[in-house]
Amino acid sequence: MRVSMTAACAVLAAALLTTPAFAEWPEKPIKITVPWKAGAGAVDQMTRQLQKTAADASIVDQPITIFNIGGPIPIGLRQAKDQEPDGHNFVVMHTAMMTLQAAGKIDFGYKDFEPVVRLGQFCQTTSVHKNTGIETLDGLLDKAAAEPNTLVHGANLGAINHVYGIMVEDLRDGAKFRFVQTGGDAGTFPEFKGGRVQVAGFSAAGATNFALGADGMPDPESPVRLLAYAGPVRHVNFPDVPTFKELGYDFQFCVDGWYFAPKGTPAEAVEGFAAMVQAALEDDGMQDFLAKKSMVGAFQAGEGLMKEMDRQWDAIAPVAARAATK
Repeated sequence: MRVSMTAACAVLAAALLTTPAFAEWPEKPIKITVPWKAGAGAVDQMTRQLQKTAADASIVDQPITIFNIGGPIPIGLRQAKDQEPDGHNFVVMHTAMMTLQAAGKIDFGYKDFEPVVRLGQFCQTTSVHKNTGIETLDGLLDKAAAEPNTLVHGANLGAINHVYGIMVEDLRDGAKFRFVQTGGDAGTFPEFKGGRVQVAGFSAAGATNFALGADGMPDPESPVRLLAYAGPVRHVNFPDVPTFKELGYDFQFCVDGWYFAPKGTPAEAVEGFAAMVQAALEDDGMQDFLAKKSMVGAFQAGEGLMKEMDRQWDAIAPVAARAATK
């Protein structure tokens, strides 16, 4: 059950404001750099919801200013990395930072920032076109192993959904998909619907939009057959779709929404920003936003956050390097 903003969240926000981190931070407006154009992608929208929630709930007494930098993501990331570590400069990014670094598209990474907090995440799904006759994940991997490079997998080559697809084929010795450039969810679905692509790694939001009807139930007219969900537990939007773990595979793939600060940012600012996010996650508006985007709140900060980033890097980096050459 969600906590009411008017009760528990207000109490939590007030309590946080009395902690040492909040007692001295923020002293001026908080600037969050988003390294792509306004409105593009879930983490930009997530940050705008954070901005709104922090203001509406009076979690902090300074405004949040969002600074979008268009163009290639590395441009905005580098600018954010080189900002003054004054405790009021932050940047939002997701798992693509790791794929970019592993592919050699940036010469820096998460260890060149101060990791601050994870707010939420969305996890991937594996789907097949219904006309393939494949009904299970094992059936998909069996066919990909028996007839390698015959099943066409749509992806944004070198990007997150491509890395995900490679990690899925790696679950079975000899399994190989033929990856083709289709882009993200929005670009892949038309090719999938037209039958030119048989396999896709849609995000939870994409799977919701493409496999379910307006009533939230599976759409019999949809070409999408959801085989597995790469989250830690089943997704509320499609509760009949098993996780990879339930199917016997020790595999999980979620795209995290992380906030970073420049190296050298004072600890009280890092802790204060993380506490602000924790309070915002108790807000009904934030929870409604996450549900609408098929995301989940996944607060993590401190040493645990760094360990999780290290784990993800160890898993993603070698695969992302392979994706860059395919």
